[in-house]
Amino acid sequence: MAKPIVDLHAHAIVPAALVEMQRAQPEYGPVLIEEGGRRYLKYPERERLGPLPEGIFEQSLRIADMDRQRVDRQIIAIPPPNFHYHVPNEVGIDFARLQNDGLMWLSDANPDRFHIYGTLPLQDIEGSITELRRVAKYPRLRGIQFGTNVNGVDLDDPMFTPVLAEMESLDLPVWLHPDQRSIAGIDRLTKYYLQNFIGNPLESTIAMGKIIFGGVMERHPNLRFGFVHGGGFTPYQTGRWDHGWAQRTESKQFIDTKPPSDYFNRFFIDSLTHDPLALELLGRRIGWDRVVLGSDYPFDMASDDPVAGVEAVAVMTESDRAAVLSGNADRFLRPLPAE
Repeated sequence: MAKPIVDLHAHAIVPAALVEMQRAQPEYGPVLIEEGGRRYLKYPERERLGPLPEGIFEQSLRIADMDRQRVDRQIIAIPPPNFHYHVPNEVGIDFARLQNDGLMWLSDANPDRFHIYGTLPLQDIEGSITELRRVAKYPRLRGIQFGTNVNGVDLDDPMFTPVLAEMESLDLPVWLHPDQRSIAGIDRLTKYYLQNFIGNPLESTIAMGKIIFGGVMERHPNLRFGFVHGGGFTPYQTGRWDHGWAQRTESKQFIDTKPPSDYFNRFFIDSLTHDPLALELLGRRIGWDRVVLGSDYPFDMASDDPVAGVEAVAVMTESDRAAVLSGNADRFLRPLPAE
């Protein structure tokens, strides 16, 4: 029996969870509004998000789209605007719990099609560990989605060590996704949708740099890290990083025995490059055994046919293609419990 094709980069909103968030914390909870037949999310002190594609809410539409895309399973995460790292700690704890419960409900409704990444209230480390231990009991929790920074604090900061250590002990990988609320250089990226075109991949690049040069991978040798949007700009600047590491003492503060590129053997990067030549370079740079399928379903920056995007890379062997579409997901995600 063929392995399922797994899309590791997809988002969902469970409307019932939004209702519970608003009921629990009306001052901070997002509100789902309808206007002109389209749905939007209204956040306090932020422009509304939308119009939102119906696939982000509707299971039947999502499954029909997956069938059309030849995707057997999605690993579903909340959209980054719903991280809510910026709210008071007790609110963030409530919101993480309610959204995780919503994702678990979604997976329970279609256990073969939908597995999940959990979310944590990372502004509160103790609350994050409590929620992590709770959701880790769920069999189809395959990893935890992190923002690339938490209110401007990068993941090499020692404050995150207890959470990362707990994830390492639970064999849960980190899936990193930028949030446009906390994009670096946002003051220069407000026009032309550059906050997404440049800001999102820039955020992933910074996160990779901090995780490598900050010694995070040395401190957590068994922790796996996954990145969206083709890995940002990092895969195409590895020569610069290695050259700089060899020349500059600042870069050796935490990694003094091997160059930055040696740490790529624990990164997994999704295929969402929107260009077969860029995807070919990614695979040749980090190895096809480190590339996983990712679509960003169902947003406008998503690939409408992610499997065809992988198939468009002519230099791939059949075994490489099978690894990207199916096999590498098993190597990155937390294994399913034995039946």
